[in-house]
Amino acid sequence: MVKILEKGDEVEGGFFRAVMYADFLLIETDNSRGISNAALNGGLIDPVAVINYSLYGKKDCENKPVEYLSRILEGIGRDQGRTIGLLTAVRPDRFGYARGRYSHCFISLGLDNAASPLDGLSYSGTGINGTINIVILTDLRLTDAALVDAFKTSVEAKSYSLMEKEVRSKFSDRLATGTITDVTAIVSSLGGLEYKYAGTGTDIGSDLSRLVHESIVDIIEKFYTSG
Repeated sequence: MVKILEKGDEVEGGFFRAVMYADFLLIETDNSRGISNAALNGGLIDPVAVINYSLYGKKDCENKPVEYLSRILEGIGRDQGRTIGLLTAVRPDRFGYARGRYSHCFISLGLDNAASPLDGLSYSGTGINGTINIVILTDLRLTDAALVDAFKTSVEAKSYSLMEKEVRSKFSDRLATGTITDVTAIVSSLGGLEYKYAGTGTDIGSDLSRLVHESIVDIIEKFYTSG
């Protein structure tokens, strides 16, 4: 079951500490390796933190997410060069958390810009109202290849979950597999037993898949299902 985070909630793992603030979730990490498609410090990185910042009730970032997040991090005294930065317009009181055997999942989910990869879109805006942001932290030590594998597995699980709930594209009648601006981040401890694979046929991949599925389905049922 997904826990909806409240201001002041803390989650601690073997190599990280997450705190929910009024407008953002901040996860500080130690001795870690990560991969993401985030606007700020995306790609492979040895991060010291991950931030998921909510623009709910604020002015838009004017399609300059890197500059916007850099100012936020400067304001709270965090390293702009080694923090993975995510933005969303999802309300901060709808951020969720779930824990599995090997991993922790933090998620914020909006469906305003749900889409199919076959919609043929050319979109120039930020699309942050519809963003699904997923941050996975695992106490296992994943090789770079396994981080890529875990990223792929998480995206597969997200797409399956949306299709299972029959979420439709806002731009066509196709089943949605995500939104137009989704961000996924996988962060692994550099301690512990090394894993070279994280696909759906592995223990870690199965754990990731269940966590992502549980998180997405639960939040859709809590906030996006009427009746």
